[in-house]
Amino acid sequence: MLTAMIIVAVSLPMYGVTTQEMEQAKATTALWYLRYANNGSGYLEEIKPATLDQLEKSLKAKEKENLKAFKAVKTPSDYSAWDKDKLVEYWSVTFFKSPGLDENGVIARSRVKKKLSEMKVSAPAPEAAAPTATAEMPAPELPSSTPEGDDVANQNPVLPSGEQVMEDAVQLEDSLAATSDAAPKSKSEEKKESNSTWIYVIVLILLVGVVIWLVIFASKTMQQRPKEDEDEAAENDVTGAKRGLNRKKEAAVMPVIEEEETVVVAPRIKSESDLREKYARSLANKEEEIAGLHREIHGLREECLRLGEENGRLNSDLTSARREVEALRGRLKAASAVTSASVASGRTAQTASERIEREVSEADNRQVQRKTAEPNEIYLGRVNNKGLFVRADRQPVDGKSMYVLMTQDGYTGTYRVLQRTSAIEMGLENPQHYLAGGCVAADIEDTEDATSIRTLSAGTAIFEDGCWRVLRKAKIEYED
Repeated sequence: MLTAMIIVAVSLPMYGVTTQEMEQAKATTALWYLRYANNGSGYLEEIKPATLDQLEKSLKAKEKENLKAFKAVKTPSDYSAWDKDKLVEYWSVTFFKSPGLDENGVIARSRVKKKLSEMKVSAPAPEAAAPTATAEMPAPELPSSTPEGDDVANQNPVLPSGEQVMEDAVQLEDSLAATSDAAPKSKSEEKKESNSTWIYVIVLILLVGVVIWLVIFASKTMQQRPKEDEDEAAENDVTGAKRGLNRKKEAAVMPVIEEEETVVVAPRIKSESDLREKYARSLANKEEEIAGLHREIHGLREECLRLGEENGRLNSDLTSARREVEALRGRLKAASAVTSASVASGRTAQTASERIEREVSEADNRQVQRKTAEPNEIYLGRVNNKGLFVRADRQPVDGKSMYVLMTQDGYTGTYRVLQRTSAIEMGLENPQHYLAGGCVAADIEDTEDATSIRTLSAGTAIFEDGCWRVLRKAKIEYED
């Protein structure tokens, strides 16, 4: 059993880590440590340094500052006895447990493990004394394959691929079969052949052990893979959280190291129908408000016209009353003079007084009659572009008179379209010329098929500077 283990140890190639490979692993670890320590160091992904010195020449000020903590960790000196697994284990696990490292840079351990696993580790040539030692040793006991397989598996060497091993085993079996089918030889040849046979048997046992080791190694790898994926996923989550905090601290947006899920929050926008409905409601409210203001303005205008008419009438009455009062005062003075002169006759004075009282009473009666008198009719022509009636007559004039105005005081009045054949024909023939200045209608020029003009509401006019002027236009409609 011991002899077989020695043969296995001598026959298998010895793998070790060279100084160049150790430097490359160190540079790779430093690169990804610096990349994770600073989200703004995306330029590091574009370089592939073979040594730490090459890496340091390409660094910016921030990364050179972060590299001081990395270089402060002492590198082991016994790496020449390491295999690839030991190399990966140190740089991806043991190194990142060292104190003083940046907490963001420590997150890079899974990336370092992946990169170093892809790195090739060269193997030194096997020792030359191995075949001689094997030939001089006595034939050992045939060991069981399972313990040898466990020993080989525990060594964890990096061996050739399984396909290559199986191909070598098939070639060895073919060689052994060809040897067994050969003709009988002499004793010396049989002895030599026996020694060679033992060598072949040992090599075959080694190959079987290698195959078993490969199976065990593959099984362990498959078992460790889900755990590594979970670790990497957890590290990615931590990286995402760290990156989110760093974004809040930094003004610029840094490049993303790992793939992250981008969440796009769509702004809440009201639908077009809601906006149209809101606009329609607002427009309707404005229109209603404007219509109310127009109605109020119209009412105030009507009130102003009424007050203007009343004021004109009162002014006219006041003027007439003042003239009569002045006349009465003059006559009273004259009567007083006559009374003073008629000292001898009291009857004469009484008669004069009675006569004055009678005249005052007659003046009051005339004032009352004036107030209750029927309004005067004035016949007006068309209205020009200045709002003035072009003529005014006491009697209607064919071809000239267009409106009839009713007034009580001669200062204000209301007018309508004159219902005479000549006036109706002129208005229907050319409404823009004869009617537009003093009337309003739904469509004042639409006189087709119309035979008459009806005044819906009378217009108002005032006498100023010797002319009648329109205050409010009359409202009319055409009838068939």
